[in-house]
Amino acid sequence: MPVSLKSSCHTNLGFPYHGEQDAAEQLVNIRDFLRQDLGLEHIDSTGAAALLEQKISTLLGADDAVWFPTGTLAQGIAARIHARQSDKDSILLHPTSHLLLHEENGIKSAHGMNVRVQGEWREPVNSDDISRNDACVFVEIPQRHSGGKLPSWSELAAIKQRCAENKVALHMDGARLWSSRAYYEQRSYAEIASGFDSVYVSFYKDIGAMGGAALAGNQAFIEQARLWRTRLGGFSFGSWPMIVDSLRLLDKRIKQMPGFIAKAKSLAASIEDLSGIEIEPGPPQVNLFHVRLKVSASRAEQARDGVARTQGIWLSDRFWEYESKGSCSMEIVVGDKALMLSEELFRSAVRSMLSHLRS
Repeated sequence: MPVSLKSSCHTNLGFPYHGEQDAAEQLVNIRDFLRQDLGLEHIDSTGAAALLEQKISTLLGADDAVWFPTGTLAQGIAARIHARQSDKDSILLHPTSHLLLHEENGIKSAHGMNVRVQGEWREPVNSDDISRNDACVFVEIPQRHSGGKLPSWSELAAIKQRCAENKVALHMDGARLWSSRAYYEQRSYAEIASGFDSVYVSFYKDIGAMGGAALAGNQAFIEQARLWRTRLGGFSFGSWPMIVDSLRLLDKRIKQMPGFIAKAKSLAASIEDLSGIEIEPGPPQVNLFHVRLKVSASRAEQARDGVARTQGIWLSDRFWEYESKGSCSMEIVVGDKALMLSEELFRSAVRSMLSHLRS
């Protein structure tokens, strides 16, 4: 197989964000964790899921949790359950929601939900966006397409209160919840999740596991989620490697997260004075930030490729152009690999990219 431009670079800030890129190495690490850390020679998917679900419910302060192979399946089921428990048929989504941008309208086609879209692209959902006519409100913590922005703690409390007063279910799209504690003054995940009727978390984005997700909530909600997971074919006896990999990496990545966030702040600070870009948000709130560019995504990708060829640095996989044509956001996510990049080299690569855009 030909070597791609991305894989030929000595420094690669694209996905996956952590050091394990070799599939065989990852499988060996799963085997070793199973034997050495869990003390087991064999585990099935049901047993592995039970261990992970207990861990997640404890972290989030929930009655129970249930494992899913994908967040797309998990969140569609969450919306379905909340809508069926009310006499309303629409859910509130922010315009940057994953359900709107990346799931081929599955929320409508597969689950029959109507959607009300509300909010400003570059700002998190706020309590004024919520209507008593909504069956459920989805709040993304943090909001990826806004550069990882989070609602303030007081605004998050207002959202929780507004939903409770209007009997509107509140669901957290917590795909990247693991990076939010620093912004919320080191409050626990359980305190952040308190007041949400359900929470989704991902195990492959910031955690770096093979895949998988979980929903957490009260016992009645999780019973329904398990039922729908079965109905929609979301569990198999061959799922255990993904689940064990999540168990292997979860505590490690949570422990590393403060360092990832600090590095994101220092990388952003190293380029904030360059003309032709905007850091969003400035400073970063999590281990993710966007570099706003006043060019199309295709032009930005060409400039990135130029940097990759001349400097051997792959800056980003993603140049989001959803908000407006003629401008885009370069997504920077800090994981293991970005920790190895100096601020000086990162600044040099971004300056080189800007030079390619001007040429």
